[in-house]
Amino acid sequence: MLVKLPTGMTANDYVAAVKAGSLFPEGGLDYSGPGLTSPGETAEMWLKVDPGQYIIICWNGGHAKTTPVHPFTVEEVGAHDNRVPKEDLVLKLFDYRFELDRSLHQGPQVIRIETPGPGMHEVDIYRLYEGRTVADLNAWRKQQGHGTAPAQALGGALDSHDIHRVVWLRKNFPPGRYVLHCEMPVTNTDLTHADLGMVQEIEIKD
Repeated sequence: MLVKLPTGMTANDYVAAVKAGSLFPEGGLDYSGPGLTSPGETAEMWLKVDPGQYIIICWNGGHAKTTPVHPFTVEEVGAHDNRVPKEDLVLKLFDYRFELDRSLHQGPQVIRIETPGPGMHEVDIYRLYEGRTVADLNAWRKQQGHGTAPAQALGGALDSHDIHRVVWLRKNFPPGRYVLHCEMPVTNTDLTHADLGMVQEIEIKD
């Protein structure tokens, strides 16, 4: 995940707040990111960032507390601004459901991801292994990914404090059974948005 730091906060300050138990250290702004990705997979994403100080942090399992973050600076001027690709379909993240404006199909596609909300959401994209189910995936994520994975994690789009932020994701989709999954936590509970129904299985055929 990309996080923009407020003026006066260092990367070490942010990590210290996380280690103290904060999911959203005060002043830090989530700027999305490519989501959970299995070893050997890649995620290709476009998102707009503003000038300022940022970190890249991993929230999977306990990585936010144990894995060093990567700080970087976005300059005010001089950076090359790549044009975003033309999307093949739009995925909208509502409370608590996903909505595609057309079906995913076999082959490479660019997905434009929007968050009408009104709450913050994210989407991880999984491809289920043969014989495994959405229930298996939900149980595995409840264990923070411990044990044998029932699916391959293909990336996705993490949350942004600015829900109007749009991101684009390009992936190749071979035939298979896929799952859209939102793991945003529900405040002051052990629940996630997936527990509230924000999970959807999609089959892509030959």
